[in-house]
Amino acid sequence: MLRAELTGLVTTTATKVTAAVAVVGLIVTQLAFVTLMPALADGDIGPGLDALGSDFPVLDLAARAVQLDALNPLGASMGSGSIGVALLAITLLGVLAGTSDDRYGGIVGAVLASPKRFRIVAAKAGAVALVGAALGVVLALVSLVTLVITLAATGTPFVLGLPDLAARFGLGVLAVTALSVIGLAVGLIVRTQLAGVLTMIGILILEPIAVSSIQLITGGIVPVWTQFLPVALAQGVIHGGTDGLGPSVVILALVALTAALTAAASAALARRDI
Repeated sequence: MLRAELTGLVTTTATKVTAAVAVVGLIVTQLAFVTLMPALADGDIGPGLDALGSDFPVLDLAARAVQLDALNPLGASMGSGSIGVALLAITLLGVLAGTSDDRYGGIVGAVLASPKRFRIVAAKAGAVALVGAALGVVLALVSLVTLVITLAATGTPFVLGLPDLAARFGLGVLAVTALSVIGLAVGLIVRTQLAGVLTMIGILILEPIAVSSIQLITGGIVPVWTQFLPVALAQGVIHGGTDGLGPSVVILALVALTAALTAAASAALARRDI
């Protein structure tokens, strides 16, 4: 069943389009944050830092922390709750995988082949996880290539070692894989494709809005629970932890959230009339 789900997933146009959008979106994001913004700050292009104002972010590409931040398969950003095209595409890949059977009637054949519906969810989750992991590797490579080209063009040394690259790549792939499976779970729970897409987009957009609103209300104090939201957890995994949570905690939390949503999707499918 896993092979059938995987074959169906990789051969559909929706998967190819969302993967392509993720890659293109990441390239544009990386060029903006890793290449364009430092060039503007240094005055290599544009009016110069004085004209841009003191609030314009200045990134030292020679710093290890900045280079690590640039190696982000979700796209470099100014905040842990920020969303981008790559993030949207990754989660929507899962949503489309979870709703396509209902839309085209494939769920009937799947249920007849395997009456135990948790196996259907497990097979779908496995297929989406494999595709998500492969996409995560591609996105990680894109972020690395963008950084290397930018550093070479500016004559900036690459200061990251192999352990840094291995850790960031592994954590990035884990985050992308988890987000794609979360998208699958949302799609299976919501069932219809349009509702699933709108629900997923709403969740991703509302998270940073909610966090920013809470910061305004509390005078900059962010409750701990906001660090357990999907985007914050994924970014926390990639960056090796958050301000209040260690790397092992955010990894376990993201895995637990993914497992809980997958279990909820399995329960929803088990109660559903086909």
